[in-house]
Amino acid sequence: MPDTIVPAALRKGDTIAFVSPSKRLNTSHPAALKRAKDFFEAHGYKVKVIFDETEMEGLRATTLKRCEELHSAFRDPEVKAVLCTSGGHGADELLRHLDYDLIRANPKIFAGYSDITQLIYAIFLNTGLRGFYAPAAITEFADLPAPPSFTADHFFHVLANPTNEAVGPIPQSKEWFPDLAKFLLEDPNSVEPRASRPNPGWKWLRPGKTTGRIHGGSFAVLYQIKGTKFCPSSHRGKILMLETSMGASLREPVPFAQLRLQLSQLVNTGIFDEIAGLLVGRWYGYNDDERLEVEKLLLEFLEETAFPILANVDFGHTDPQLTIPFDALASLDSEKNEFVILEAGVKGN
Repeated sequence: MPDTIVPAALRKGDTIAFVSPSKRLNTSHPAALKRAKDFFEAHGYKVKVIFDETEMEGLRATTLKRCEELHSAFRDPEVKAVLCTSGGHGADELLRHLDYDLIRANPKIFAGYSDITQLIYAIFLNTGLRGFYAPAAITEFADLPAPPSFTADHFFHVLANPTNEAVGPIPQSKEWFPDLAKFLLEDPNSVEPRASRPNPGWKWLRPGKTTGRIHGGSFAVLYQIKGTKFCPSSHRGKILMLETSMGASLREPVPFAQLRLQLSQLVNTGIFDEIAGLLVGRWYGYNDDERLEVEKLLLEFLEETAFPILANVDFGHTDPQLTIPFDALASLDSEKNEFVILEAGVKGN
């Protein structure tokens, strides 16, 4: 595998490219796209929206179009960061067609979550470029009345760090939003804000202390790509982060029986026999009792392992949301109630 490439930090005045390699919300949610663009411009950045609206027929044509949008963002010398507009489905269709030599020759921040897990893994494995499991442009940075300060502050703390100092202790949000925004669920033109509830905080499903590099992302995506050439053959010594997405609709969680099946299959790959620690996000869409059942299931599947497990961490399909540098060295310590990233996510100026 190539040596790790740490991308340069964002600076005020830099250009951020919005790309849509998975779900294409640009045309269906123009107001949200504008809010996200306005947010970054108000913070001193320029934004380029790279989105080809040309109608094309056939899987290959649409796949190559999305690939070219990514290539355009990496090829453009003005662009310093590539931010996905959302997750969704379909990123796996790009993996065999990406120009990894082009990406390696033009390293820059690449950020997103959910389905983007596939691109983060594939780009890292083929180029060494570190990606970021991070909030997306439309689904997070278009939030109303504004993106949560927790989300925005940690995004810039990680990606606009000019000092080369470590990211440091990971914070816990004081509140979270159990429901998706109305502009995503129902009406793209809705400006109705969401109600929040207090965050109960982290939960150590298993105590312990460990150090390792962070890999992982979407549970469903890791289940999908494990064993392919776009996922490392080993996760030995890694701290694995896993979180669940939606089920059949945006309002529903993954059915418990499906989650059980996927977890069983992932256990059978041997990945949990290799890792040094586990980070778990919020189980999307489950109520408190259902979360307890999922946690019980997880611990039963992992009863022959001994690594620490920290749950209810603010990453992935939850709001507010952290920005996590892929392959960054981190530590977990239940006694101190700490999750710490021990190095900078980006390369300072």
